[in-house]
Amino acid sequence: MQLFQKGLDSIGTYQYHETTIKPGDNLIVKVYTQATNNQEQAMVLNMGGLGKTDGTYLVNLQGQIDLPRIGLQKVEGLTTKELKQLLINKWTPFVKDIGVNVQLEEITINMIGEFKAPGIKKFKKETVTLFEALSEASGFTDDGLRNDVLVIREENGKRNVYKIDFRDAKLYNSPVYQLQQNDLLVASINDSKFQQRASQNFTQKFGPVLTLLGLFNFVAAIAILIVTLNR
Repeated sequence: MQLFQKGLDSIGTYQYHETTIKPGDNLIVKVYTQATNNQEQAMVLNMGGLGKTDGTYLVNLQGQIDLPRIGLQKVEGLTTKELKQLLINKWTPFVKDIGVNVQLEEITINMIGEFKAPGIKKFKKETVTLFEALSEASGFTDDGLRNDVLVIREENGKRNVYKIDFRDAKLYNSPVYQLQQNDLLVASINDSKFQQRASQNFTQKFGPVLTLLGLFNFVAAIAILIVTLNR
């Protein structure tokens, strides 16, 4: 794969952004006390959400999670650090010298089109880049267009589409260089290869049928000829 045929002068130090929480995220929340080795007082806060165990919570479509003692809390748009501080403030009356750990269970990226290993890719981390996703998909196929990759992202209830050129180092400046939860990557194929592949698929699917139709037409023509000669 050829990278950075242009735009090399635009490469600088990349600044990662803290990932914010979205509906559909799974959050792992662990609560403990620093006051004693006995963690019984924190146990009730480690029960987890509905249908979950071990302190795992699914963010609902309203951007909320339902937490022990404090009920529904709006978490959409917060970073895990911000949520950690919020929970420490809310749960302090229930646990002495409370400590809280918050992390995203995983980031899921969907990859379709001309990747060698397309599909759903899951990352046990909070920062995922285009190159990490491309590596998980084993790179492009020979027919994939490096300069025509789409990143489709849901933002504030709106679907936005970004076009990426993997040959241009300016992709480091793209708002989608650092991927987000449920981003969709689509690798395109050039028109001639698409038409060639479509023709091959058509031949594979309908070739036997066309052969039978040709044979039928030949037999029918012979039959008509025989009938005509016998008149």
